[in-house]
Amino acid sequence: MSNNETNGGPTFARVVQNYDMDKRRGELRGDWAVMVLYRIWSFPLIWLLARTPVSPTAVTVASLPLVLSMPVLALMLPVDRAALGVGLVAMAFQVLDCVDGGLARCTGRTSRLGATLDFLIDMAQWGLLYSSIGLLADRVLDSGAVWTAVGCAAAWVRLYARVVRDAGAGGAEASAPAGERASGPVDVVFWFFAGLSGAIAPAVLLAWWSGTLPWLVVFLLVYALADVAEGMIATLARHER
Repeated sequence: MSNNETNGGPTFARVVQNYDMDKRRGELRGDWAVMVLYRIWSFPLIWLLARTPVSPTAVTVASLPLVLSMPVLALMLPVDRAALGVGLVAMAFQVLDCVDGGLARCTGRTSRLGATLDFLIDMAQWGLLYSSIGLLADRVLDSGAVWTAVGCAAAWVRLYARVVRDAGAGGAEASAPAGERASGPVDVVFWFFAGLSGAIAPAVLLAWWSGTLPWLVVFLLVYALADVAEGMIATLARHER
């Protein structure tokens, strides 16, 4: 049966089935928070959009205003609502980030341009989210630009960690099927911490509610540094084989 099988689009069951076991395993090993917090909300949107001419690339581009709005919200909203606005927008972006890939798989409308835009906008999102959290902390504490600088440093390190991981791509472990990779206790710990990045958006809401935004900025910097270190170790280990 074709993916476009009912009323010009796939059934809801087919949308869920397209999120296959290999994809689930992959997210469990590096993006478990995305799978738990956002993936389920993407399925109805994919099902609806698959019945329209909207392309996956259009969904990707539609997420760009959300990304660009985060530092604006952090600076312009009243201080008691700014973190709420940033956190909700960041969560909405994560849902759309699930939708574009799911829509591409579901409809077969994949493109190299779409994949490139998805990567570029995703990296911009991390940089601006980290910086926006620093802005929020400075506004709450009236501390000038101290926490903004720390947030920007965390953003830079986060993006550098991605560069490190990309440099190690193509190694034996990276190319092995998900079910054949090592899954010892140490790997599970690494997967848990790697997947925490998807929980940063709701963490903004929690930090806003509990008054711990500066501690969240510190965590982001430490987390990004640990990500770089783990990526370097994994990359060097692959090249030594």
